[in-house]
Amino acid sequence: MNWFVLLFFAWVGFGLETALLPVFDAGDSSVHPSIVLPLLVFVALYAPRKHALWSAIVLGVSMDLLNPINHTNGAPVTLIGPYALGNLLAAQFIFSVRGMVIRRNPLTIAVLSLLASLIAEILVVAIVTLRYLAGDDIQWSPKEALMVHTLSSVYTSVGALFLSFIFFALTPAFGFHTTVPTRFARHIK
Repeated sequence: MNWFVLLFFAWVGFGLETALLPVFDAGDSSVHPSIVLPLLVFVALYAPRKHALWSAIVLGVSMDLLNPINHTNGAPVTLIGPYALGNLLAAQFIFSVRGMVIRRNPLTIAVLSLLASLIAEILVVAIVTLRYLAGDDIQWSPKEALMVHTLSSVYTSVGALFLSFIFFALTPAFGFHTTVPTRFARHIK
């Protein structure tokens, strides 16, 4: 696996998520898609286990750093861990099903992005809720957060359908070697 290509696309994905957040936001409820999670699903489908797990941790810590929680006094609180653990659990889920799915199908990336995002987001909401119940002064509503994160997961899967064509075309650039050419995209050499 080519780490430089992965980090470059993660950087582009985080940049697009941050810059285009107002454009992709579904109303005032802060429901927005993730560009980085479908990248993680793609990596977990094709990369060796060790590389994919480290990718999940790196992408998760980056998501933790870019998604602070608001304190009751209005200051942002950065909590490192929820997305890292959520992405790690999502990558483990992908490992458990990747032998049973058709890897070269765009619908596979979309459905697995939905399921992996739900797994990661439920764990994130659970961890932050435990911190909230332990007495931390953060602005947090577990019910509202679970609804927003669930709808964001559905929105992520729709975007993953379109992103899968880009990922399939760039499979050789990532250093993933497949013996069967993809049906839905030509490889860029």
